[in-house]
Amino acid sequence: MKISAANSSLVAIAVLLGTFASAKPAAASNLNITYFTIAENDKDANHLGGGLVNNEVQSTLGADGLPILNTPAFGCTSNCFALGAPTDLTASGEITYWSPTLNNGGPAGASDVTQTGTGVVSLPFSNDNFFPPNGNGPNDENGFQAAILSGTLNAPTAESISFAIGSDDMAFVYLDGINVCDDGGVHGDGSVPCTTASIGAGNHTIEVFFVDINNTQSALDFSITTTGVTTSSGAPEPSSLMLLGTGIVGAAGAFRRRLAR
Repeated sequence: MKISAANSSLVAIAVLLGTFASAKPAAASNLNITYFTIAENDKDANHLGGGLVNNEVQSTLGADGLPILNTPAFGCTSNCFALGAPTDLTASGEITYWSPTLNNGGPAGASDVTQTGTGVVSLPFSNDNFFPPNGNGPNDENGFQAAILSGTLNAPTAESISFAIGSDDMAFVYLDGINVCDDGGVHGDGSVPCTTASIGAGNHTIEVFFVDINNTQSALDFSITTTGVTTSSGAPEPSSLMLLGTGIVGAAGAFRRRLAR
């Protein structure tokens, strides 16, 4: 069967779109990760109160984007954190295990925190030997592991989101800067379920702050248990979109030229 010039151009466009769609990777949940090592002689190391608590941090992140300790000194008036508390804090109470510039836990007020790497990890995330450097070390005899997982969470509908988290020692989850899971205190790894209030459909920022600050074990397990919810470490590659646009423009141009003959 003979195909007209107009139809052949339409076929070319359809093939191009089909090729792009087939090349598009399947939806997967992943997050950025930033790794930190805290010095073994940090002033908080092996000096914090033990036990699992759900009130260690306040409901919002601080001005520097870090969790705020939930004690009366920093504005708490009820259900305040009462165990042996972190002292690696800013003046406003932000915990600095995830900031080389704000931490002052070392000798003479020097920082004990070093950023050691970045990457992308898939969910569910599980590392039950989460030692420095970057979660790959054999033990915590040369420092303690801290990390931030961050990215975009997409909720297909307005709904509550459920998480499962386990950590040794602490982990705090924030959606749009609001605390939705507080796995606080120095404790062994164990699953802690958390469920948010209903959030709107669409994209939301997600951040998970983890730190091990006590010998001898270290672990982080994190997953989203609500069906259909995905996370992303970033936007689609601009080059892919540009390539698609260039192909469509080229095919459309050929279509117009053939019609003009």
